[in-house]
Amino acid sequence: MSQDQGNLARGRKASRYAAAAAACLAIGVALPAAAQSPSASAYPSTLAELGAFTPSDTVGAIPDLPRSVAFMVPDSGIQYYADIGKAVEQGAKDANVEYSIVSAAGDPVKNIDQINQELQKGVGCLIVQPIDTAAQADVLQTAIDAGVYVDFFVTPPANTQTMADQYDLGYQQGKAAVAWINENLDGKAVVANMSIDAIAEALIPRRLGTEAALAEGGPGIELIDVPVLHATPDEGFTKASTLMQARPDINVWIGPDADILQVNAYLESVNKDPATDKIYLSGLNGDTANLDAVSKGDTFIHSSWGFNNSLLGYTMGRLCGDWLDGKTVPQAIQVGGTQVTDAASVAALQTMIDDPAGQYDLLRAGTQNGNKLWGATSYENKDNYIRAILTGG
Repeated sequence: MSQDQGNLARGRKASRYAAAAAACLAIGVALPAAAQSPSASAYPSTLAELGAFTPSDTVGAIPDLPRSVAFMVPDSGIQYYADIGKAVEQGAKDANVEYSIVSAAGDPVKNIDQINQELQKGVGCLIVQPIDTAAQADVLQTAIDAGVYVDFFVTPPANTQTMADQYDLGYQQGKAAVAWINENLDGKAVVANMSIDAIAEALIPRRLGTEAALAEGGPGIELIDVPVLHATPDEGFTKASTLMQARPDINVWIGPDADILQVNAYLESVNKDPATDKIYLSGLNGDTANLDAVSKGDTFIHSSWGFNNSLLGYTMGRLCGDWLDGKTVPQAIQVGGTQVTDAASVAALQTMIDDPAGQYDLLRAGTQNGNKLWGATSYENKDNYIRAILTGG
């Protein structure tokens, strides 16, 4: 990265963090203009256009690349990334691929530098979580052009895009919150929704879905939008500490698992008691610590919408091996969420989490419950990559 590029990225980082902080008490956020390039419209943007993935052991051209995968994450201290990374490592090992996890410690500029460093030293596969999608897209395009396998979460460009129905996730999470509010608070609540719009354009529908569900709950529900970057482990604690000084009446929190776990830690630090204080926390991602909290039932975390992160990561590790072997891989991994609210539902999800290899076989066969593979590409057809934010329609 040149000095001018570095200065530009640092300026972008500063403005993004400042905007997120300034918006902490705002009710609602403006939608950013679409960043999709005009040429992207000529390529598939829906799962239906891609079609279902058909596994094949046919071998085409094989890339002359190191048999390695780097998992690029905003911060490895966040449980969600650690859980996925552990599974990527297992899948990569089963595919005879060397694994590493590379943490940016919450710094978008550092993340771009790290991706460039991986390309300079040589890498076969990159699995990338969004932190500054515009800057990441530029360097990942370089990787794709060089034949490196790129799985980019929710955002183009990517050989394989990992995606979910973000609107439905947000709507279901909000709908469950409304049900709890009606049952425990007579339909009246102050809700802090920890939205993640700033991370990626593709994630904006999650906030819109939550807002729609809460609006259906009636006029007794007040919504406070709390933008988060989901980039550092203590972000949720800091947000809760700051916000509740101004609004101590907040009694419902919705957001990513890592942030929700820290909100719970803050509430406990000010001597709130789950046995007597009617406060509802709902997370999303299926982090190990949050699943454990839901199972025990002795915190403010009443639910988590869990992804099967072990299957997700294991699949990515295995697909890296297929790409480097010259085989066909899917262009999209569609991820579904499962709500867990008690020990029994956590145990049911955990049964699947504990068997990633078996679940992977079901996923390839198209019979795994909740996750699907779409489209087809390979190193030989590396120009056939995803250029748009994929949707389910």
